[in-house]
Amino acid sequence: MHHYTSGDGVLGIVESDSVWATRIQYMNDSKEFSHAIELADQYLRGKGEKATDDLEKDFCKMVKRHLENAAGLTLYVACFSEVEDSLSQWRGYCPPSFGYSIGFDGERLKRIGKQQGFELRKCIYDRDEQERLVKEWVENSIEFLNSNYAGEDDKAEYCRLKSGILLQSFVSFAPFLKHIAFKDENEWRLVSMIPTNDPRTKLRPGKAMLIPYVPVKLDLPNDKDLVWNARIGPTPHMQLAMNSATLLFNKVHFRNGIGPTSIPYRDW
Repeated sequence: MHHYTSGDGVLGIVESDSVWATRIQYMNDSKEFSHAIELADQYLRGKGEKATDDLEKDFCKMVKRHLENAAGLTLYVACFSEVEDSLSQWRGYCPPSFGYSIGFDGERLKRIGKQQGFELRKCIYDRDEQERLVKEWVENSIEFLNSNYAGEDDKAEYCRLKSGILLQSFVSFAPFLKHIAFKDENEWRLVSMIPTNDPRTKLRPGKAMLIPYVPVKLDLPNDKDLVWNARIGPTPHMQLAMNSATLLFNKVHFRNGIGPTSIPYRDW
């Protein structure tokens, strides 16, 4: 699993002994999460319009209303790629002439993330698969509400009490849906829903605002097998960049060393 970042990002990982999971609404591709919400909204609307049962119609409307709350959920995401030397990612996620790709052992990263409440999963790009997952969630949600309804007078309150279960199910897959245009990135994500009062939550400066993030601790000084390698992105001073990067060995063990990009790209 390769994490593309800037030189500042590499130093941040090493110095803080962590990767930073950003709140999803503050990410460049946060619209991917909105995309999942929009798909579910469409299916709920269609199901409600076709329903012949008034109770089912009401449930569809109420789930739609609660689904709007999903856009504000405190989901935190750290992104990785199966591709360690990608031109599109050097250009998209790294500043000009100052990019790095840090490779992690996927199984160890998954285990470390799980211990801290994060799930590591591959992103889904296929539109048919995305629609299947969303449709299945809609069908299961309405069936869940129907099967557990005992004739309560206040259906709205009943749905409110059950909405947490439905949204928890929704976020188990929705943050991993990405547009087909990004398929070549082969992205994996560490994702967790973390409450705003969690003491792990921190702020970092962004271009126009403060960005909430949560550090995922790595235990680099003691885990000699977690970091697979490092790759230095396109730069006009590759030899100097290589020389300085070797000083990272003082704090991190790179199982397969540090090497330069093999892509003949110039942005200077």
